Amino acid sequence: MIWAKTVSVLAVFALSALPSWATPDRVTTSEDRLIAGTQSHVYVLREVFDNLGSHYDSLQDQHLIEISLDSGDATRFWPLRQMAVSNLDEQGDLILPGSVTERAGERHDLMAVLKEVGAQPLSPHAFPATTLTLDNGNLMQDGVQVATNFAIRKAGRSQLGILREAYPPIETEEEYMQKQQIDFYDLYAEGPWLCQLRPERHTLFRPADTFTLAKIFCEDEAYSGAWSFHVFIQSKL
Repeated sequence: MIWAKTVSVLAVFALSALPSWATPDRVTTSEDRLIAGTQSHVYVLREVFDNLGSHYDSLQDQHLIEISLDSGDATRFWPLRQMAVSNLDEQGDLILPGSVTERAGERHDLMAVLKEVGAQPLSPHAFPATTLTLDNGNLMQDGVQVATNFAIRKAGRSQLGILREAYPPIETEEEYMQKQQIDFYDLYAEGPWLCQLRPERHTLFRPADTFTLAKIFCEDEAYSGAWSFHVFIQSKL
């Protein structure tokens, strides 16, 4: 059984700074940050956050995700950190950062993995060359449709789904109340997605083609989870 959650993710984050308010619903988020690439793959730092239905306690994990340029699918991942974080309440004010406890689990060294795969560091362009917009859920480049609403959802699921086994759905009330496992289920929500285009842009050049990487941020219809991922726009040279 998965419990419904109806409070907006953005509203929950706003409430986290006001400990005197009502206890928030449980919300999970996933944020991808593109950090490196090769001629065949890009590598994103994925930060997963679960507020545990609390203003003070949360679970925060970090993974390195490998994504194929040609298919747009996540192909491998490496767990980096798994943390339980407690933000103390001192005279009505949250203490940030809080105390961190490392949870049990596999660990990898980020820089060692990037060195092993031969990945080059990547940074967003300050002045992207193309104009990208979202129009009725479709991704447009200079007024031309480059990704449909369905293609955007497919890209999100293919990149988020690599962690499905690492975060299986919480199916018992006992697991839910223990609050030791991230509730990642809603990030695979089947209902309508509410998406925004983020300003970050990356362009990768290969001998025969160019890729523009557009960052998309989506929430599910019930506002119980939010996540970001990338849509790849290929241009032949």
